[in-house]
Amino acid sequence: MSAVGSFLWEFLRGTWDLLWKMFVIIVPIMVILEVSEGRRWFRALARGWARLLRPLGLSEETATPTLVGFLFGLAYGGGVIVRDARRGTIGRRQVFLMSLFLSMVHAIVEDSLILIAVGASAVWVFGFRIVWAGIVTLLVGAAATALVRWHRKRRG
Repeated sequence: MSAVGSFLWEFLRGTWDLLWKMFVIIVPIMVILEVSEGRRWFRALARGWARLLRPLGLSEETATPTLVGFLFGLAYGGGVIVRDARRGTIGRRQVFLMSLFLSMVHAIVEDSLILIAVGASAVWVFGFRIVWAGIVTLLVGAAATALVRWHRKRRG
């Protein structure tokens, strides 16, 4: 086999291995999410999650969308955010803060398991993302609030 053929074979084999690992991780997560949403224990988990989000400026109404997005990704969490925003249960500031927070920590379970499966450190993958997202959400949320107040004060 030529060098190019050998390289191509290794590339395809490595790609297949990675795709298989992703499939084994992602499909069970999707099934668990579909089965769990709406269950009593999931609602209790969302209430506990809301207590953790409160210092970041997020209300209790944001708990379910951010929990879903945090655990399973933006595709799921984003759908719940859009649904709740259209219903009027969450305001623009909450949508902004959720989007900011989730942009940095979405799919923490799914993405982290994939990164750990290919050799990353679990402590760094989980810890850094969560701490960084909290700090950025606090700072940008405070700056946005100050900017809105300044703008309103200036307008009269």
